[in-house]
Amino acid sequence: MFQPRLRCGFISLFTLMAICTAATPHPMTDVVFLAPRTSIDITANWNGPNTLRTYCYPGKPPSLLSLFETVEFLLDIGNDDYTEYRGRTPKEVLDHYNEQRSLFSFTLFSQKRQRIHLSPFKPECIGVSSRQPYNVRLRHAQFDVLRFLQFGLGVLVFCSSRTLAKNSIFYYLAGIVLGICGSLLLIISLTSKLFPRRPMMYGVLIGGWTIGVYILKQLADNMCLILLTYRDYVVWYLIITSLISFLVCYRIGPPKNSRSQNIIMWLLQAVGGGLAYFSSWNSSGVIFLIVSAFAAYYFPQSLVVYGKSLYRRRFPPKRRLLTQEEYYQQTVNETQKSLAELREFVNSPNCNQWNIMSNLRNPIRFASFANGEPHLFDEEIEDYSRTIEESMEAADQNEAEDYLQCSMHYRPLSNNGFNVSQDHRRRPPMPPPFTGLPTRHATCEHSAGL
Repeated sequence: MFQPRLRCGFISLFTLMAICTAATPHPMTDVVFLAPRTSIDITANWNGPNTLRTYCYPGKPPSLLSLFETVEFLLDIGNDDYTEYRGRTPKEVLDHYNEQRSLFSFTLFSQKRQRIHLSPFKPECIGVSSRQPYNVRLRHAQFDVLRFLQFGLGVLVFCSSRTLAKNSIFYYLAGIVLGICGSLLLIISLTSKLFPRRPMMYGVLIGGWTIGVYILKQLADNMCLILLTYRDYVVWYLIITSLISFLVCYRIGPPKNSRSQNIIMWLLQAVGGGLAYFSSWNSSGVIFLIVSAFAAYYFPQSLVVYGKSLYRRRFPPKRRLLTQEEYYQQTVNETQKSLAELREFVNSPNCNQWNIMSNLRNPIRFASFANGEPHLFDEEIEDYSRTIEESMEAADQNEAEDYLQCSMHYRPLSNNGFNVSQDHRRRPPMPPPFTGLPTRHATCEHSAGL
């Protein structure tokens, strides 16, 4: 007797639902295609939820020039008395609208956003149903600076991942940030121990993730309000969690194992790739750039060196010959530099002065040179100048003129920085005895000849 009554009750309920659904009037629909930088004002609508206005953006073909292009749908309304529906086509938006108006639909998380980012390269439609007047705008940016900075940050993290994996400062900063963000996971872990370990409770914990997502979404949407209202609590939370995270990281210490550093490097590269990928709506273009950066980062350096050497052999650079004045200027500079290094070496403890002086013909001259005297005497300069003059007299006139074109006159400098010989203007130029940088053995041999 009870079963027939229950059956009749279900039949009556379903019949009532079907009648109510059939009695619902069809919505008044209106489709508007938006162009960039357009604005539409909608007046008050007394039909309310029975009116659906759909705003569509047609999209455009993607290209590398529009890699950081963005389109944003802006809804300016006075209160929350509206409902939004999103789809690829107006028909899809209308289907969402009819599903939500059905008696069998149940929506736990209703999204009401006044700023919606649209893909510039795909057609998208947004339906709005409201009694209140509102304004609709479509903001278009050909080059979004924030997305470009996000892409640059991702590439920078990817390229510097090997260095950051071995950096102690980055280790402590990353540990503090993870400690601040992961404290909620610790609370959930401690709370889960209070429940009995039965299959039903595991199902409750696994199915309760939707509530956690809802709480995180509400926190993200009302972050500014939370920071202003509970500022003191937020500051103390950050201080305590940062201190605890730093102490834990200090106790563990930075990773020294090469495999641990490789794992951190791979995680940083994944984070950098994710930042670069989500910085653009043009998926194919940004994937091409990420793959190019990955190939350039792991490209063998030996192939690069081989390619450079092959290019230089195939296209050798043009060499510019030195003029006579540049040659003499270079010889003078290199000689003075080599003599200074020689004097510094013979005065250093690395050189055995007594052993060198025992092999010298004139130890007094060696000591004078070590104390800063010139390495050539005036008599030697006079003999060299006389030899040059005799050679020039015997040489051809053209060769002598070419030799005298140089205005550099080399003279050894004393400690006070002046030339030893004062009549150098009447003498021909004198090249230095050597121009190369001596090694230690060559230095002692040269000093032994003094």
